[in-house]
Amino acid sequence: MRRLILKFKYSDKSFLAKDFGLSMYETMKLHSFYNDAEFIIPVPLNIVRRIKRGYNQAELLANEISIKAGIPILKNVLFRKKITKPQFKLSKLERAKNIKDSFFIENSDILKCKFVILICDIATTPATVSACSLVLKTQPV
Repeated sequence: MRRLILKFKYSDKSFLAKDFGLSMYETMKLHSFYNDAEFIIPVPLNIVRRIKRGYNQAELLANEISIKAGIPILKNVLFRKKITKPQFKLSKLERAKNIKDSFFIENSDILKCKFVILICDIATTPATVSACSLVLKTQPV
């Protein structure tokens, strides 16, 4: 499984998003939060990696989940404001420092009092998801 995930992320195997997205959707259905979700937001990839890979794997997963769940995806809300080092090379503490203050919100009015599902491709440590969640939770309403 690890090899497949790494191929999906780094080896232009975007077609794997369909199966991984289905698996994530099936897992989500087992939890009550799924019923309350109003939007799905993919973790944005920095522009350099997006160009190099040709796609944002979190966005591909979010698209698949959105189709299955019937929950709209928002791609125009959460953005990266800086280019960071790749997280996989860093320790847990370094990951948190590396990703801190890396995200910002635009069009925050659409999120007012909304329950969202945040989709990240790989969550080895909660650093990226935590940084995104903090920005989403503290956005002005």
